[in-house]
Amino acid sequence: MDRKVKIAVLVSGGGTNLQALIDAQSSGILVSGEIVCVISSKAGAYALERAKSAGIDAVTVSRKDLSPEDFESGIIKALEAHEAEVIILAGFMSILSENFTKKYSNRIINVHPALIPSFCGKGYYGLKVHEEALKKGVKVSGATVHLVNEICDGGEILAQKAVEVKEGDTPETLQRRIMERAEWKLLPEAAEKLCRRILNETKPETPAVSLEKWEPKDAEALAESINKVDRKYLSDRIPDPYTEADAEWFITETAQKGEAENTGIFYKITVDGKAVGNISVEKRSGNSERCAVIGYYLIPEYYGRGIMTAAAKKICAEAFEKLDISRIEGTVYEPNIGSRRVLEKAGFELEGVLKDAIYKNGKLYNEYVYGLVKGE
Repeated sequence: MDRKVKIAVLVSGGGTNLQALIDAQSSGILVSGEIVCVISSKAGAYALERAKSAGIDAVTVSRKDLSPEDFESGIIKALEAHEAEVIILAGFMSILSENFTKKYSNRIINVHPALIPSFCGKGYYGLKVHEEALKKGVKVSGATVHLVNEICDGGEILAQKAVEVKEGDTPETLQRRIMERAEWKLLPEAAEKLCRRILNETKPETPAVSLEKWEPKDAEALAESINKVDRKYLSDRIPDPYTEADAEWFITETAQKGEAENTGIFYKITVDGKAVGNISVEKRSGNSERCAVIGYYLIPEYYGRGIMTAAAKKICAEAFEKLDISRIEGTVYEPNIGSRRVLEKAGFELEGVLKDAIYKNGKLYNEYVYGLVKGE
């Protein structure tokens, strides 16, 4: 499976920011990291119930029952037990020591309910931030997600979002608006950004990738590879399970005929002599003249190594030469960050949003259109 960065979320109260992270993980916004534990500084915090409901290990390290040194030692013990690589402070009401922040340098993120450097630093937390913003009469406030270091609210800013302050606002109404419009959106996005940064730092080299035509003898390997892929990444038209007979039909009736009639090219992606996926560029009815569509999948154990991007670049160059086309189109639904990266790194450009959309997990997702145009 594709490696994910292990995340620990530190909490002290109700856990609304934790819930935003859990929802982002379910909807596909947070894909480069996975929440492996929630650690609360307060016994009975509702955030612990949110974690348990989501099937996430929940731990309490009570601040009031321990010395500052033992409190941080208890947190570190829980982090190490879960092999946590990233720590997210989500309503965590304790200041971490310099020793702690240095131990996890560039691996701790916090969301602050104001636009740093305004209304930040020691003493600025919770409603106090919004009270001071209203006293000052600012017209805009917001939220900031930043890395945590030894200076309170002093680490690198990862993301900010402004929120309007309205006439008649109370600290409570402003707090709620900033949470809904900024904190709950920024925190998952920043978590994804940091986890992706970590993965890129440790990303293995892209192996040698070759593209080979599908032959009838490959039917068993094709069926085996398709059945390894998460069904959410495959078309509903593909049978489940995908049998060897299905694979034989595809090879003879789609791949070989398409190549013979010059309507498409269809390749198995091979790494170290093993078929690890499929990629095609195909003219389809309903597409504009001289336009083709790219489609692909990769078996999970080969994710995150640049294989699909390398394959996409190879097949697109060949498709422009062989199929008499001027444009290749790819489409991706909002949560599918992996496919977006493949297309973007292969040179495709985002061109808009289709009118069609799908409902998934009770939410509506738009389908984004990417295009690659033949160079001069």
